[in-house]
Amino acid sequence: MNHSDQNEFDLLYLLKNGDEEAFSTLYDQYSKTLWRFLEKYNISSLDIEDSIQTTFIKVWENRNTIDPDKSFKNYLITVAKNDIYNRVKRNIIEQKYLSYIVPKVDSIDNTKELNIILLRILDNLPEKRAQVYRMSRLEGYKNEEIARELGISKSTVENHINNSNSIIKKILKNLGFVLVLFF
Repeated sequence: MNHSDQNEFDLLYLLKNGDEEAFSTLYDQYSKTLWRFLEKYNISSLDIEDSIQTTFIKVWENRNTIDPDKSFKNYLITVAKNDIYNRVKRNIIEQKYLSYIVPKVDSIDNTKELNIILLRILDNLPEKRAQVYRMSRLEGYKNEEIARELGISKSTVENHINNSNSIIKKILKNLGFVLVLFF
């Protein structure tokens, strides 16, 4: 059934009931609006795309809490704005990690020292992010197992791992490592 001719209220009602086509229609209707809104933040196209995807993932994950009587556009903008603010905070935190860890490392001669650096980085990550990363990459848990054990969603686990990888790679790059990491 084609939902493009339905009004927003009906689409949101269908979305609340898990209708993927209604979700897709809302995405098509609002992704350009979000793009224009996010451009005002003077961020890269890649960050805009990521933020739009993150926003709609959150819409899907929280579809049961959406109120069809309230402005969906305002809801989307609020979620996207929060995502951008969180990205900026992460970048600030990454810079703090870099300034904290880089001066403490003189030279790296072998794998043992690389492991020490990795553990030092993990010690400076937010507790939950470090825990997820350790469980995934050091202890071999699957994402589903981590999500179940910690009581968080699988996408949250994946976000923690991706954010940790990004920080680790950035720090190692700034330390002069030029290698392919299999994190």
